Amino acid sequence: MAAEPRALQRDDLLRAANSAGFSVSGRLLEEFRQDGLVPRPARVSNDGRRPVWIYPDGSDRQLVRLLCWRKHTKDVDVLRVLLWMECFPVALDVVRASATAVLDGLLRAVERDLRAEASRQGLDAVAEQDAVVSSIAATVAAKRGKNALPRPIRVPADQRATAVAHLLQIFALGEEPDVTEEEAETIEKVLGVSPGRRQRVEDAGPWLTGPASALVGATDFLSLPRMAEAIADATDSEWAAARPVAAALFLQLPVVARALAATYGKENFAGMGGLTALDGEPLMGVVLVAFALGARRSDWFGNVEALHYSLAPWPTLVGEMEQVLDMSQPELDHNLAVHGAEMRDRTHRIIKALLDGDLNPGPGPTQ
Repeated sequence: MAAEPRALQRDDLLRAANSAGFSVSGRLLEEFRQDGLVPRPARVSNDGRRPVWIYPDGSDRQLVRLLCWRKHTKDVDVLRVLLWMECFPVALDVVRASATAVLDGLLRAVERDLRAEASRQGLDAVAEQDAVVSSIAATVAAKRGKNALPRPIRVPADQRATAVAHLLQIFALGEEPDVTEEEAETIEKVLGVSPGRRQRVEDAGPWLTGPASALVGATDFLSLPRMAEAIADATDSEWAAARPVAAALFLQLPVVARALAATYGKENFAGMGGLTALDGEPLMGVVLVAFALGARRSDWFGNVEALHYSLAPWPTLVGEMEQVLDMSQPELDHNLAVHGAEMRDRTHRIIKALLDGDLNPGPGPTQ
């Protein structure tokens, strides 16, 4: 039997936030309402002369989830899309406008970076765009430190710079550069996904197959310009169909990557290491909504849909894994005694991942 909807008042929402470790004032709650991040209450009666306002059922959960995401971004447009993706009540026309604003902002940032680099190098940002991109790529590829690109696999500096230039052409500009198979294989190494061609989960085949150069064809739906077009053109039914796909990719795929890392004791097992922190980057949630919209119109959609379906069992699987946390240490030791050292090590790594919250989807705690 379904639970009866609860009559939620403002203090109920504030208590829910407080119980989750957040401090929210009445003024901040009103700002959230004005921004469309929390539902508005309805006046249902009076308590003497004082009006009684009731929030829709689930508003307390929405507020807590909003606060979790807000630790990582205060961009209202991004927050609206994330809440909609998680099936909280945010109007689709508002979500569409917010997603458009985010993608347009990314495109403007790309244009600004191109113009700024062209000015520094004394180049024409349009006529000499390839040279400008190569200059940016060389800087990005060589950068070290906190904000540098990850280096999961060693690649010679010149090849790394070329690969980054091709990635900028494909994903940022929506171009299809002339890439050889050898250069495409280098791109896979720079992205860190190349182990996906040889490392496999148990008896399953490798997930990365086919020619590496096929990546160039993904520009039809994976580049910023094409994703912006997909957002602008998509029908309401396409948005509805894209929502669970985007949610699975954004919230479940990183859980799978972290589970694999824990299971096999390798940060980049099967080339999935780059996905482990995906759900901690709110902006990527918006990008994946646009990706899901564009993929529906591409030849790649069958692969994307298959991936979506393969992720569906993971919440249940994680729930089953969590049952081990209810075992006493003697019971756990007894059950593991009949297994080899490798299985025991795997189990302890999974337990640590569960205790650390690594197998929970969505934003983790800020540092």
